[in-house]
Amino acid sequence: MANLYSFPDVDTLAKSLRKFVLDNQNQALRRHDSFRVAVSGGSLPATLAKALLLPGDGTPEDTFQFSKWEMFFADERVVPLDHADSNYRLIMDELVNKIPAELGKPNVHHIDSAHTKDEDPTDAADEYQQLMTRVFAAKDSVKLPVFDLILLGTGPDGHTCSLFPGHPQLEEKEAWVVGVTDSPKPPPVRISLTLPVVTHAHSIAFVTTGEGKRDILRTIFDKGEEEGQNLPSTLVNKGAGNKVHWFADEAATKGVLYPKRSSL
Repeated sequence: MANLYSFPDVDTLAKSLRKFVLDNQNQALRRHDSFRVAVSGGSLPATLAKALLLPGDGTPEDTFQFSKWEMFFADERVVPLDHADSNYRLIMDELVNKIPAELGKPNVHHIDSAHTKDEDPTDAADEYQQLMTRVFAAKDSVKLPVFDLILLGTGPDGHTCSLFPGHPQLEEKEAWVVGVTDSPKPPPVRISLTLPVVTHAHSIAFVTTGEGKRDILRTIFDKGEEEGQNLPSTLVNKGAGNKVHWFADEAATKGVLYPKRSSL
């Protein structure tokens, strides 16, 4: 079962999210001396920045080692990197550029700028998959990459990454990255990690706040076997089980009947 955490407000959520990401970082560094993380866009980067830029106690266990981070995007809009819709620009502006120099900087893997004006995202998706193979391993020797942590949001329609309800990309079993040409939300052309890649991660966290997410959380958690069963976010819950952790505030979880926790 997925873990649902409900916090009084975003500030309290951010403190717990900081500890969660830090724990995942430290576990990853013990495994392979790097932290392979994927992030989504939307409101996530701002909340993530609030969490990761909180001061620690100065001990090695309570310090982010950003120079050992390999940061990818769970999805990206196929637009120029300096475009207002670019997740790369968003994560750089909200988080990376604000990290104190003494903590180092993540190695941020963005889409190839040569493809950012393409109307067909196939080349952008293929290139991003090739980039991933250079970090994780050759695709012919590893069926799926294993991210240490994937950080996601969910939309009011239950989409996550750029995987939307009813879209054929949800059925993809082999590719690591797929192109999207008909996103219901602009811009329409995107790339996205596939469901097998997401659910194969060591750990997955959804971050969602505000009363605008209340209805979709009720659907995902309380009606999952009814109208919510084929929603992308529900499919992540089903596919990854207790590896999934939802960080939400009380405004988003009010009325949700699914068991909630108040701390990690």
